[in-house]
Amino acid sequence: MNTQTKQDTGLSLIDDGGRKQLEASLSDFAAFLRRQPAFCGTPEQQEALVKHVSKGNDLIKLVTQERLKITRELDHQKHDWIELEKQLTAPIVAALQPLKDAVDHYNREIMRVREHQLADSGQQGSVDQADKTDWLAANIDVIDKPKGVRTRWAFKITDPALVPNGYWMINEATIKADIANGVRSIPGVQIYEETLTTFRT
Repeated sequence: MNTQTKQDTGLSLIDDGGRKQLEASLSDFAAFLRRQPAFCGTPEQQEALVKHVSKGNDLIKLVTQERLKITRELDHQKHDWIELEKQLTAPIVAALQPLKDAVDHYNREIMRVREHQLADSGQQGSVDQADKTDWLAANIDVIDKPKGVRTRWAFKITDPALVPNGYWMINEATIKADIANGVRSIPGVQIYEETLTTFRT
């Protein structure tokens, strides 16, 4: 089977005839691959399968190259438009920020007051339930949340030494970098050679 994948084959995503030729080439090669036994038990079989995979990868690269002929300029144009968009909207973004900050400050303050009111009304409720009503205490109406405010649970680390081990993240990038630099022993880490196959002919 001819699996020539050089750029002078006339395969193309732009030209209608070239596209049909490209689709036929991909379809033919996919059918050819499906007929191959996925078994590797001898050096000859290994060599043949590596060649098939390599040719398939070449076809995939060819499609990518043809796509880039179309989209590379579009990507540049998109980048230029995004930069122009940033330039045009930057003054508005900057002018909006103080307004957003003012609203955010107001909302946080209202929520702080609301939290105190909820705490006070909770204490009053517990007093009432115990039949020890404090008739002198003011009945507190809890203010509503400001419009557009929602709450969510968040956190901040106050003492890293007290955080349980289950919440620590392993720094895999540092481990990989150290192994690449020759480190062969890290406590709690098994370092081993991994077998990887490259499909090049």
